[in-house]
Amino acid sequence: MNNFLKACTFAGMTAIAVSALTGSAVAAKPKNVYFIFTGYAYPYFAPMAEAVKQAAAHYPDMHIKIVNADNNASQEITDIKEAVAAGAQGIILNTIQESVTFAAKQAMQQGVPVVTIDRDVSNPSARVVFIGDSDVTLGREETAYGIKTLEKMNVPKPWHVAVLQGTLGASVSIDRLKGAMDVLQPLVKSGAVKIVLNQSADFATNEAQSIMSTELAKTGNIQLVVCANDAMALGAINALKAHGIASGSKTLVVGADAQPESLDAVREGTQLDTVTHSPFVEAYWAVEAMQNYLFGKVKPPAAKFPQGKVIIPMTLVTKANVAKIAAWGTPQEIPPLPYGKSRAFKVVPAQ
Repeated sequence: MNNFLKACTFAGMTAIAVSALTGSAVAAKPKNVYFIFTGYAYPYFAPMAEAVKQAAAHYPDMHIKIVNADNNASQEITDIKEAVAAGAQGIILNTIQESVTFAAKQAMQQGVPVVTIDRDVSNPSARVVFIGDSDVTLGREETAYGIKTLEKMNVPKPWHVAVLQGTLGASVSIDRLKGAMDVLQPLVKSGAVKIVLNQSADFATNEAQSIMSTELAKTGNIQLVVCANDAMALGAINALKAHGIASGSKTLVVGADAQPESLDAVREGTQLDTVTHSPFVEAYWAVEAMQNYLFGKVKPPAAKFPQGKVIIPMTLVTKANVAKIAAWGTPQEIPPLPYGKSRAFKVVPAQ
């Protein structure tokens, strides 16, 4: 009987030990996280993907798979569903259009946390946190500086303004347009501004150049071109040059993103301004936000971050400070995520 009890005790202890070891092994297995993003069709998103890779190296308890949605909202919806079906334990989502909101919400309802980056979903319940800039502020700042410069140059009124919007249905396009119109509408009402063009160029250089060329064939009487990103600003500059119009003196062009070519254009004076909102910082913070949630259920405090929106630093870039700004506004050191467990990280220079 004693031998039997000893055998049972030994067997029980062995089972507990095996169970503990198995549990440790399961706990140590990295959690599968998917980064689903617009893709490489636009240069802005390449540093975002690179930052996800760099940030992931600091968090080996997450395995991050990068998925290119090829700038297609329908494909992104499919990618979200496939990630959930494949056992994703978290999704970092660079929302292409707000139409993907329902798929994101379904993922959340199935227990897969979603962190949105750069572009948000239309319903905060479809994600845990949004990491990005304040696009209304961005649109307001780039436009206001253009108007201020026209005033300083004593350009006769009414000022004719062309507005090039981004991708229709994208939160970033909607909000940047709102910011620009916050500045322009009072001036339209007073008669100081006349909006001669307000159209989507889909954040693309070629599309912006084509649209502006068509408009310039009708009239060269345009004093300001407000572009929702730098890629479109570069297209507008190309169109102005092709029509023999001096960009930076006769017509001012403003943009956003701190794209390397636009920083050169700001230095040269052909583009008046741009605004940084580093995709590198956004991506690092998104990875940290996912880490905080998966391993501690930590969300941004509502009192400090209404609707779970965490806003990254932004800088208006002009000829006065362009020498201090790196491509895409990427800092040498990523500041800590402003909540939860976080720390600063040195950026690894591109090879």
